[in-house]
Amino acid sequence: MAASSHLADNLALLEVETAALLRTASTLDEVSVREGSLCEGWSRAHVLSHLARNADALGNLVHWAVTGEPTPMYASPEARDADIEDGARRPLSAILADLEASAARFAAAAPALAGGPEAAEVEMRGGVRVSGGSLPTLRLREVVFHHVDLHAGYGFADADAGFVRRSVDHAVGRLHAPDLSLTLRSREGGEWTVGGGGQEVTGTDAALLTWLARGVDLGLSSDRPVPAPPPWG
Repeated sequence: MAASSHLADNLALLEVETAALLRTASTLDEVSVREGSLCEGWSRAHVLSHLARNADALGNLVHWAVTGEPTPMYASPEARDADIEDGARRPLSAILADLEASAARFAAAAPALAGGPEAAEVEMRGGVRVSGGSLPTLRLREVVFHHVDLHAGYGFADADAGFVRRSVDHAVGRLHAPDLSLTLRSREGGEWTVGGGGQEVTGTDAALLTWLARGVDLGLSSDRPVPAPPPWG
């Protein structure tokens, strides 16, 4: 069955963003891959190992949506963490090969979500229920956000503009910050209200997303210091 335009578009964009991630990862060496990332407590090797395991974990949910057979993302939270830690200790060549192979496995499996599996409900870790059709979107978000986290020359300004705008919408929608009262204005014409509005913060979509998702306020302007957002977690 043909994929819906939403599913097909996300799979196409995921292919583009995965290729960009692999290009950036290929520029790292054994020294730089051990250096810190934007994810607190994680090196770039941790980020890349997490991305590989996330591809397989979401692939498990693809299997669940397609077959109806409940398949958890990870064997346990402890197994997830251990796999990332163990993976980060490997030589760079093994990390890169795993990153590419796991991405390819997800890319090969995800088109089977077309049709009925798009509407099938599956359960993420933490008990959150999502539709099968949302899995490529979730993988796309992981790829782009953690590509930024590598802190290796790629930022949200390099990602697809439509994805960045949708991600700002998503980030504002998930904010739980009763102490924040802001009006966010993007130079591309977007506007979002946090709390009751109030202090105006202006920047590009990419700069606003960088602040919302990672607490970095470079490229933003306001008449007073920009407050820290709550942790993304």
